[in-house]
Amino acid sequence: MTKAQTVLRFIGGVNKDRIGGNCSVVEHTDEQGQTSRVMFDLGSMFTPFESGFVAAYPNVDEYFDRLDPKTGEFYKALKPIDALYITHAHEDHIGALVNYVKMGYILPPLKASGFTRNFIRLAFKKEGLPIPEIEKLKAGDNRLINGNMTVEAVDVSHSIIDSLGFHVLTFVNDKPYAAVMNNGDFLTEEEMPVGRSFNKAAYLDVFQRKQAPLTVLCLDSTSTLPHGKDRIGFEKAVQNTLEVINRSPERSLIVSPVISRSIQNMAIDIEVARAMHTKIALDGKWLQTVKEAMDLSGYKDFDDVIYKGSLKGYMNDKSISKKYIVCTGAFAQGLENYEFNRGIDDTTPIPLAAATKMALDLHPYVHVDKNMLVLARQRIIDEINGRTGPKMLQMLAAQGAKVVISPYSRDIGGFEQVQMQDSGHVNAKALAELLESMKGVAQNMIVVPIHGNPEQCENTKTLAETTGVKCFMASNLENLEIGNGKISVIAPKATPVTWFAVKSVMPGIQDERDIPPAGISEYWEVTENYQPIRKITEAENVVPSKSVDKTSYKYKYEDEEDLPRFEKMPKRRLIRSNSKGRNNNYGHGR
Repeated sequence: MTKAQTVLRFIGGVNKDRIGGNCSVVEHTDEQGQTSRVMFDLGSMFTPFESGFVAAYPNVDEYFDRLDPKTGEFYKALKPIDALYITHAHEDHIGALVNYVKMGYILPPLKASGFTRNFIRLAFKKEGLPIPEIEKLKAGDNRLINGNMTVEAVDVSHSIIDSLGFHVLTFVNDKPYAAVMNNGDFLTEEEMPVGRSFNKAAYLDVFQRKQAPLTVLCLDSTSTLPHGKDRIGFEKAVQNTLEVINRSPERSLIVSPVISRSIQNMAIDIEVARAMHTKIALDGKWLQTVKEAMDLSGYKDFDDVIYKGSLKGYMNDKSISKKYIVCTGAFAQGLENYEFNRGIDDTTPIPLAAATKMALDLHPYVHVDKNMLVLARQRIIDEINGRTGPKMLQMLAAQGAKVVISPYSRDIGGFEQVQMQDSGHVNAKALAELLESMKGVAQNMIVVPIHGNPEQCENTKTLAETTGVKCFMASNLENLEIGNGKISVIAPKATPVTWFAVKSVMPGIQDERDIPPAGISEYWEVTENYQPIRKITEAENVVPSKSVDKTSYKYKYEDEEDLPRFEKMPKRRLIRSNSKGRNNNYGHGR
């Protein structure tokens, strides 16, 4: 007789020293021997520059079929995935998708929210790849997998819009056996400026309706530092940003480097610009893609503030006296790669974020001088940009720019530090409150920390245990059996953990210095320390066209029924009114 069991496997996201590569699998075998597998997220890991690889991805060799693009040889997956659910469209959760297709892997059926769906499809189109079928989900949508597992979508909040969590419930003899909740990256604290926010009542209702002998709660651990700062909220972030700008009235050009898909943070810039009665220009390919995905998803919140023309036209537009550029480059992408390769071959094209181009004086339209104010609102994250971020900001300051940064653990060039945005991840206080509420709903609950370095995961463990909730620490590629009301490690992997990683080979001269560059992407299997094991394949990159296709979102070769749907969103101004009905412009003087 087949042993019924539910197994949770972490393929990435609980790394020993890096952030990213988020991926997990829930595998369930019922009493009849029928096995179902669902995967959650498939993202990039931020690799150290000295590794020579620009990103690494979870090794899913045993889960995906593959048709080798060079030899035509077909490889059948040993543990095929029934569906791949995507929580949100940040690179560390979706970044492997395009690259796995380039390697010849065949993706399982994809399921995601409307915005996430549209963004992924645009990313594939811009890479010149066939656009994948993606089922659009909303909160409350429940899918039955092979008769022995259900997956229900749940609204969660994050710095990107349309984020979803997923609740998995497995069955044996038609009775609930085990539950796993994957929140992705999430926060719970306040109403978000764009799209839907965390609904605590609806969240708890899922657990109330779907009781199981054991519920495993996979928790985002990025910001669970004990005694960490309370969130300031959207309106206070707008106010603080405006005050920074008003203290430097002589600075006529404001530059705000952002994480391109963190729309809730970009909304701060939009609202500040509204209060200043100016227009914002978006600089960077991924920001343009985000705006296109928002349009396709029915989010029109920013239309009245975004400049409709080119950046060159914006900079030359004399009717806009106070210019405001929201650009890519929160993590100073490309800086170290450029500085390392410049001494070897200064003609090799290096993909650079917009703010990095400004710091290197390579931007075609923006010159750094004493008229520039840089709002470095995104906090520096040591594992990602602990070296490049401070260096880029110091380079900007050396050319005359005034730089104001979000609070950081160490001083950087004597820059003024002002909190101008919140983290997109739940903090310790809010998470403790949520766990307290859940204790009265879920019969038997165990927390598993994910999405954080070991110290951050330990913080989540301490927090859970302080609130009286059991915690189980896991690592990548451990197999956790969930059943009979307990969780345990079974059949730990005997072979070392490996990753797939990409290396950019960029011969020749190319004027366009943006992602993707000309040349070839080499894909390698590597060790945890990024030592090459074997070369898997290589793929030519698509050089982006300088011409803009105004109807690029209309995938003419798809069936009409599969086109992205516009979701009607209520039009609302983000600035609230005070009790006397006057617009609160946070003291902006004109």
